[in-house]
Amino acid sequence: MIVNDAAKGRRTSVVLAVVLGLLQLSVIPNVGILGGRANLALVFVACACLGGDARKAPAIGFAAGLFYDLAGSGPIGLMALLLTLVGYVFAASGRSRVADDFGGSLVMFAPLAAVVGVVYALVLLVLGISPSFVDAVLLRAIPGAVLDCVALSIVAAVLSRTSANSGGLGGGAHGRGGYTLRRGL
Repeated sequence: MIVNDAAKGRRTSVVLAVVLGLLQLSVIPNVGILGGRANLALVFVACACLGGDARKAPAIGFAAGLFYDLAGSGPIGLMALLLTLVGYVFAASGRSRVADDFGGSLVMFAPLAAVVGVVYALVLLVLGISPSFVDAVLLRAIPGAVLDCVALSIVAAVLSRTSANSGGLGGGAHGRGGYTLRRGL
């Protein structure tokens, strides 16, 4: 039986956004490898946009990126631009949701996390905010991408145990907000 509950997917996404936002503001500044920190806005965009609606993905990416920019000390708008593009790429990929196909999602997420981190670090280097290339790329961007992958793994494990089959906005395993209930075989 297919049960259409679009509100459940939205509630899951809102709760995920609030929890990741609070963690980004409170815990992430204190946890890092070398100089790298996790970007939970990128993790949220991956969870909300992978295999989702390509029309909503840029708005989700922009909002998450703007939150990241306003919460940090980098240039405002840079991460918003990067996450807008990444959100569209994730949505257009046609992949399954993070909780449904974690392996495929991680294979797509890891290189994009590294690219986002390196581009962000290079722009900080050009603007004079970062002292050197080694500091920007090797000590911040690459360890940050590793932490992003770890954070995505944790979030995917949590999402796979929720009753909604998806962490995305407005969609379940069968698109358009439905998920399958199976009774007996």
